[in-house]
Amino acid sequence: MLGFHHLRSRVLISKGIEPFPARGAWKRFFDYLMYGVGIFAPLALVPQILQIYTTKSSEGLSLPTWLLFIAVNTLWAIYGAVHKDKHILFANVLMALFNAAVVAGVLMY
Repeated sequence: MLGFHHLRSRVLISKGIEPFPARGAWKRFFDYLMYGVGIFAPLALVPQILQIYTTKSSEGLSLPTWLLFIAVNTLWAIYGAVHKDKHILFANVLMALFNAAVVAGVLMY
């Protein structure tokens, strides 16, 4: 219990906010790596989107799954907006838009 108290005291003193980019080399590397992940993760959906629209077939895709992806990304985008974290906001808005493109393809084909 004492360890937790110490940790909680540190969070209260620093208000739980770490500098960005982080001071430590490992955390700073990870901060910048996650920039790339936030930009490139939505691009993983591009092949799926291209396949749907070029073949005009959405066979094998589950509409409820893709709708759930949109809901989850929308919640993460709201979380990013509430916490004023533009990286979380940007990545999840982009993911929601790409997921919406898949949903539109599933509904059309």
